[in-house]
Amino acid sequence: MASTFPAQAGGTRWLHGSLADPRGAIGGARFDALLLWGCPLASMLAVWLWIGGAALLPTHLQASAIAAIAVGVSILTFAHLIAVVPRAYLNREVFDSNRRRLTIVPVLLIAALLVSPALLVCAGVLAVFWDVHHSAMQTFGLARIYDMKAGNGALELRRTDLRLNWALYVGPIAAGASLAAHLASLNDFGSLGWSAITALPSLAQSHVAGIAEAAIAAWLAIVGWAAFDYRAAIARGYRFPVHKAALLGATATVSIAAWGLATPVVAFAIINLFHAVQYFALVWLKEGGRMRAGTAKLAAGRGAGWPALALFLTLCLGFGFAYQYGKDLRWLAGPFVACSLLHFWFDSFVWSVRRNQV
Repeated sequence: MASTFPAQAGGTRWLHGSLADPRGAIGGARFDALLLWGCPLASMLAVWLWIGGAALLPTHLQASAIAAIAVGVSILTFAHLIAVVPRAYLNREVFDSNRRRLTIVPVLLIAALLVSPALLVCAGVLAVFWDVHHSAMQTFGLARIYDMKAGNGALELRRTDLRLNWALYVGPIAAGASLAAHLASLNDFGSLGWSAITALPSLAQSHVAGIAEAAIAAWLAIVGWAAFDYRAAIARGYRFPVHKAALLGATATVSIAAWGLATPVVAFAIINLFHAVQYFALVWLKEGGRMRAGTAKLAAGRGAGWPALALFLTLCLGFGFAYQYGKDLRWLAGPFVACSLLHFWFDSFVWSVRRNQV
């Protein structure tokens, strides 16, 4: 069924807009190409180049070079958790709309994790699996913003996008070597004596081929379902943004290459790198003005563009270093795990395409 929109410059009848057109971008054509829709591919290239360079080093330095990028990305990942603060606490509209959730819940959660070792274990495992959903939802959110920029309705194809983004991100995890790395967190329940749950990683490993086949079949079915939905919607007048198509294509390619084909260390480095960079970019786009204004007051009215960005990143990276090297301390583990969970939860309501809060 033909699209109701005329053919674009590239000759396609299905996509709306051009990647070079800033009107369809979130932060600008080049900004999006590097830090948003193109960020998965850029991150994968960066990690592969680092690993390739490490292979050229003397043998006794190669392991250290690989460990360095793993630690560096880990710090950046932890750093992005605290980057939600300007959005949640410095944006008066967001804070006033969610005052109780942003004040009472963090205190109660941190207190609970500090006094209950069992809750801390459960929260740590929950953070591993919630992070998978959270990462898929970040791509979903960016895709919805591109829809909004193209003039599509806030609810149009929302369920299709949810299914598709979950499949693009989670499917390759279930089909690849990184599934075992995720399920290994269940072993933490051993300290609570929950032996039935700790047996699940071994059980999954014994059925790894069947799980992979089921994941691939589900992935193909959901992608095919989404293609059908998009085609039908285009026939009704839906504008399929080229930026959204590029985002989904880049994410799918990198998710398959990383989760599905690479070792867990490389996969986590690639995925966490682009997730963190995308998040920093989005926060700066939406809250950078407020941060610049606040820094300008501290600087007695002098220009505060780059200083504000530098301060923002420095504070976030400082938290990332503290998390990386302090997370194993009993008295810090609770607040740090709480921060992870709060980051995931905050993001579910402080960003909303439906309420035009992006």
